[in-house]
Amino acid sequence: MADDTASTDETTRLLNTRPSPTSHPHSNNHKSSGGKNVIAITPWRIILSAAAAAVLLMLNIGSDMQLQQQQQRCSVDAVQSEVAYINGWKDSFEFLPAMLLVLPYGVLTDRIGRKPVLLLAIVGCILNNVWIRVVYWFSDVFPLRAVWFGGLWQVIGAGTVTFSSVFYVLVADVCPAEQRIVAFAHLQTAALFSKLVFVPTGGAMLAVNPWLPMFISSVFLLAGLCATVLFVPELCHPHHDRHASKAGSLGRRIRAHMASSGAFVRWLAKNRSVVLLMPCFFLISLGEQSNGTLLLQYASKQLGWSLADASYLLSLAAGVHLFDLIILVPTISTFLIQQLHLHEAAKDKRVAQLCVSFLVGGSMALFLGGTSSTWIMLGQLLMALGLAIAIPGRSMLTGIVEPRHLGALYTSVSVLTYGGILVGGPLLANVFHWGMSLGDFWIGLPFFVSAGCFAVTLVVISVADVAGDVASDIGGPEGDGLA
Repeated sequence: MADDTASTDETTRLLNTRPSPTSHPHSNNHKSSGGKNVIAITPWRIILSAAAAAVLLMLNIGSDMQLQQQQQRCSVDAVQSEVAYINGWKDSFEFLPAMLLVLPYGVLTDRIGRKPVLLLAIVGCILNNVWIRVVYWFSDVFPLRAVWFGGLWQVIGAGTVTFSSVFYVLVADVCPAEQRIVAFAHLQTAALFSKLVFVPTGGAMLAVNPWLPMFISSVFLLAGLCATVLFVPELCHPHHDRHASKAGSLGRRIRAHMASSGAFVRWLAKNRSVVLLMPCFFLISLGEQSNGTLLLQYASKQLGWSLADASYLLSLAAGVHLFDLIILVPTISTFLIQQLHLHEAAKDKRVAQLCVSFLVGGSMALFLGGTSSTWIMLGQLLMALGLAIAIPGRSMLTGIVEPRHLGALYTSVSVLTYGGILVGGPLLANVFHWGMSLGDFWIGLPFFVSAGCFAVTLVVISVADVAGDVASDIGGPEGDGLA
């Protein structure tokens, strides 16, 4: 591993030089006791990740409760339109600062450590949370559109995008390569379980008192901040830039850190494996947008189901996805390592190929299913099995990048993932309307587009020679291919 005091520029070696089947890709300190460390850290990792998912979910539920209450009390079209307008732009204003600042915060994560940036992200979420409550409580003073200004607080820490990214980095810091997929599966399991629990719980609380879930969400967020301060360890020693340290003014230090962000971006443009794999997160996120509201509309149109009946398809997907995360993915990962003796990189690649194959098959089954409930349910089943693709995808990237650059890498992945959500929703909605105008089986056109995105991803993952690029991109053990 490169010296931690070295400066980061275009010549900095970002890749591991000699990946081995059994060594930990992050540091030699974990090599001899990696399993022990993982076992010891698993309880707090699961608890804190579950708490984090619950905090973020309750924050989202609580912030919308007042608007939902008004929506229930007044069914006038003008009011309904205003509520939808406020909610839609509120999400956009909250997300925009995170998109613009998440990469610099990712680089900062690698510079000053994981925990300080995680605390900044939580503080930003708390301030956003407080602002929304103030607007709702003093609704006679502030117009409801004032909730849009809450997004300005996301400048502090870049909000939930940084929050989730840093948690993945923390897990990657302590897990040996052979256990990384299982650890990432635990994180997604906690988030999914929290969603299944807190969505109906928030709805039940709303029926009692609309302020109750808002208050509880604030308590959860403050508890998450306290838990982070008290229990989350700093697992990465801060990496100080020599040039930034020598700089005499704050402005020069800021410019030095911004130059580090630029150096990371320039390195991305030169590395074949990362350049190939990272856009896949955008394509996957875009394709997954068909598996939601569009699926409900499609099933309702094709099968004559009510939206309430069609919503059981989403429940089916949630159950299968939970089974996938808890049992299937960890079992397959363990089998490939222990029984087939595959290298960690090869194992990650095979699991990723399997997940994307499920997504392709599920999308095509939904597209060709037509009026067959069997085909639609089969397609949803296959789609749910493939939704774990982000786990092996992140693990593949983690295996070829030095741990001191994981913060920038993971936040870049988050930008692409959320970008796919922003683009995929409107795009597939327009495709669905186009398919409706064409009629016949073209009604399922959004699923064909999703299948195309997943198919491209499958090809890219298959042709990406992750292990081979480690040596070639850095010029071999003695060379420096990034120069």
